[in-house]
Amino acid sequence: MPRLASPPARARHRAMREAARSMAKRLAFAALGSPPAVAAKLRAIRSAGVLTILNLHRVGPDDGSTYRPLDPGLFDQLLRFVRRNFEVVTFADLGKGERTRKPRLILSFDDGYADFATHAAPLLEKHGLRANLNIIPDCVETGRPPLNIVVQDFAGRAPRDELYRIAIPGLDADPRRMSRAAFGRALGMFVVAQPIAKQRALGEMLLPRILNVGGFAPTPMLGLAELRTLARRHEIGAHSFAHASMALESDDYLRDDVRRCRRWFAEHLDRQLGIYAFPNGSFRDGQVGLVQAEGISDVLLVEEDFSAPDSAVRNRFTFDARTSSEARFRATGAWRWPKRRR
Repeated sequence: MPRLASPPARARHRAMREAARSMAKRLAFAALGSPPAVAAKLRAIRSAGVLTILNLHRVGPDDGSTYRPLDPGLFDQLLRFVRRNFEVVTFADLGKGERTRKPRLILSFDDGYADFATHAAPLLEKHGLRANLNIIPDCVETGRPPLNIVVQDFAGRAPRDELYRIAIPGLDADPRRMSRAAFGRALGMFVVAQPIAKQRALGEMLLPRILNVGGFAPTPMLGLAELRTLARRHEIGAHSFAHASMALESDDYLRDDVRRCRRWFAEHLDRQLGIYAFPNGSFRDGQVGLVQAEGISDVLLVEEDFSAPDSAVRNRFTFDARTSSEARFRATGAWRWPKRRR
């Protein structure tokens, strides 16, 4: 019978594999984000006349969560890069006639984390830029992030022996054999793969336990007062009412969700809801039209693609980076090459 590696040996092997992957990625991004490669991509974007929308979430120093925020220094570099090479606009600006010869780009933040106010907004103001911020009303009211983020925070910040106590039926992930980052990703993906009713049941089971672990607190969210202040400068949309994966929900649920968001915006922000971003990249055929039928002017997906500037359905690129070259590569559409408009 073959001998099994001891836990410390497995941890060393895992660390070596992760270090090798990290080095390979850095070398690849150094080439893909080099000035000649980026210049060629920018020419193609300009020629194709497409709209680039970057989908961001958190900006802040590393706080131990396995849902890692974008480093503020890199965000500062990103803003300098996009300001130099793009006309950075909001969705409301798209209908205006005035524009420069630069291709257009939108910075679109989802979820509504408190670090938008403390880290992202000051840097945006420094560069004279505005962003789209899509918030989750339920998270504004509870002050707690969606469950998939809470569990990723817990996977990174809690004592490791507390991770061993997590028992979720159907979860195929063992923190004894995985890095914290891998375990956190597995937990988060498991949560968003459940319909909202099961997510709530999971929350009722998990939250009383993990929120009482000494020293642990989930990532803070924007409060209503902060949101009202930010809304004076930035463009606010909804990221659903409670972060449900809509492909798993009924059409009636989605329709009611849009209406709840609309009522919440009118009551708490004194504004009409015009932007709705599907959570978790999850939707199915017919749901985009359903949201549009509720009077939403801009429907945001992810899809990792450019958008036609005259389309009301907007594709976005997930944005994250660890180096300047990776930031440039992802800011210009990552692996996607723009298609010339006919």
